[in-house]
Amino acid sequence: MSSAPSPTAVRSRTAAPMAGVIVAMALIEALSGITQGYLNPILPALGPELKIDDPTINGLFLISSVAFAVFTPVISRLGDSLGCRLILRITAVIVAVGVFLMALWPTLATVTVGVVLLTCVVGFIPLMMGILRATDAAATRSGVGAMIATLMITVGLGGLLAGVVGAQRPTLGFWVAVPFAVIALVASLFLPKGLEGTRERLAAVPLASCTLGLIGFVTALSMGGDWGWLSPLTLVTGLGGVALLAVWWRLDRRTDAVRFIDLRMLSIPRVRTITVVTFLFGFASISYFGTNGIFLHADDAATSYGFGMDPLAIAVILAACSVLAFASSLALPPYMRRVGERAALFTAAALLAVGFVLMAALHGTAAGYIAGFSVFYLGIGAYQAATRTLSVEGVPVDETATAAGLNELALSVGIAIGAAAVKLISTVFVAPDGHIALGGIVGIWVTLLVAAALAGIVALRYPRKTAPEATA
Repeated sequence: MSSAPSPTAVRSRTAAPMAGVIVAMALIEALSGITQGYLNPILPALGPELKIDDPTINGLFLISSVAFAVFTPVISRLGDSLGCRLILRITAVIVAVGVFLMALWPTLATVTVGVVLLTCVVGFIPLMMGILRATDAAATRSGVGAMIATLMITVGLGGLLAGVVGAQRPTLGFWVAVPFAVIALVASLFLPKGLEGTRERLAAVPLASCTLGLIGFVTALSMGGDWGWLSPLTLVTGLGGVALLAVWWRLDRRTDAVRFIDLRMLSIPRVRTITVVTFLFGFASISYFGTNGIFLHADDAATSYGFGMDPLAIAVILAACSVLAFASSLALPPYMRRVGERAALFTAAALLAVGFVLMAALHGTAAGYIAGFSVFYLGIGAYQAATRTLSVEGVPVDETATAAGLNELALSVGIAIGAAAVKLISTVFVAPDGHIALGGIVGIWVTLLVAAALAGIVALRYPRKTAPEATA
């Protein structure tokens, strides 16, 4: 007579398949990291080869920023409606098409289309979180930690590889993403199905209001420094975007209508707190990357700061720091279990803040500045894992991708507003020869430090779990 399997044996059989699922998800997320990392060194160097000017290159970055913001809620919402695995496979194919298009036929037209297609990677994490939570909710935190760790290290790797491969001919750098695209397509075939889609239709008017509002708002933030912050074009574009977003907010908070995104989930204290914290983290972190490159590249004799580093040296530093973000992302889930959600979020904010303090205090030496930037990068890995994990806790399983997408949207908007603030400060403190004065750099450090501190304060309002939740 056969006996029932022991709980240990059941857990062992369950853990093995889930480990394989998490590995497959990490391989898919590697494509996201590579494509987000390799554009930064490639696009600015395309001018001579494709015969395009700097404003056109800036336009490509603008298109990327706008597409990231627009696709975030759309893709995640489609995942909950039609099934996360189906939409993930479709988006992986779309991204792969963009990768091959730019590698095989690099022209201004194909690069423009490719940049838009690549931004579909913004849906990878929300969709995979939907699959993961529906398949094994207990593995969500560790799975998200693994995905974010992969994202962090491949962003740095992508920039470094593209810089090396494309050193003589920038368009060759586009080939860096090709093997990762193939691997991601294969890995997507091994993911479990997760939940069936709800088949709920997407409300057209709220969707259009959200999409057009994001386009207007992000475009105004990105171009305000070039157009003039008080120019009619900036004001019309920005205020028009805000007005449309207000319409979307009103429509999708109704209780008696078909919605694009159920914004009523923001009434859940956990979701609301994480959304605000994520916005502040985005403001305080990713928006600094451009300034970091400027600081490291600047000639101290001309600007009173900087170390005269070339692009390859800067890419090496970013790649090395991405290892730290990789480590903090993996360490975050067990750390959160030990100290709690509030403490984990506060720790991430503290790391960002301490990083800025160290950069400001030790910026006179390369070792001191890089030490501060390294602490800053530890904070990035920690908050990326923490906020994405917590963004879906407290919402129904069939709204996981949408909740995760809402969190991604908060991150994108925070980055856009933070970048606009950095650009505004840079404009105010520009020196006669065109470089940012040291006072402007200090102003940027202080502004982002304040945002990180605010993130820590808001994090302390994250609701504590009840006893049943804590033992679930």
